[in-house]
Amino acid sequence: MHLLDTAWQFFLAGGPVMWPLLVLSLWLWALMLYKFLWVARVRREGLELDDAVEDLLRGHAPPVAGPKSAALAHFMSLPGREPRVDTRLWEASVRRQEPGLWRHVESILVLASVAPLLGLLGTVSGMIETFAVIGQYGTGNAQAMAGGIREALVTTETGLLIAIPGIFAGWVLKRQVRKLQQGLLSFSGALHNWLKSREEAAWSI
Repeated sequence: MHLLDTAWQFFLAGGPVMWPLLVLSLWLWALMLYKFLWVARVRREGLELDDAVEDLLRGHAPPVAGPKSAALAHFMSLPGREPRVDTRLWEASVRRQEPGLWRHVESILVLASVAPLLGLLGTVSGMIETFAVIGQYGTGNAQAMAGGIREALVTTETGLLIAIPGIFAGWVLKRQVRKLQQGLLSFSGALHNWLKSREEAAWSI
């Protein structure tokens, strides 16, 4: 209870800017948690070229566990597939997965960048309050001046405390998603070559 009371007093000391900072922080952490769990789940996707070829030959779409299986399942669901056009349909199915890979990463980085600006807004608000007190009472009332200075420092600190883990998490997620994208493109290229060989065989008939 003492810790909660201390945190609440800290929150109140930051003034009204602390409310948008709280909303932004909750939004940011929700996106980070969701994206880290998504990356952890997708990294376990074990679909390899042999499995994909087997699925194609049997005509059974794999369960969707990540971008590779999602691309293959979408490709297999397309009407009008035949060896002569399969490579183009496969490329379209792979391109369809790329926006999902990067979803929320830019939002995390933007929210992390906005937090210090909101903290700066609180800093300006606190300093305006401090100068208003000086204008009214002079510099002799240190206790009255302390409220504005404290608001300025608390909001600055809060903005930085939100931004630093957000920027670090965004950087880590960008690296992880780039690896997933490279894996998808590598898988796509291998399956494209297999489909291309079938296409060439079809045209030679």
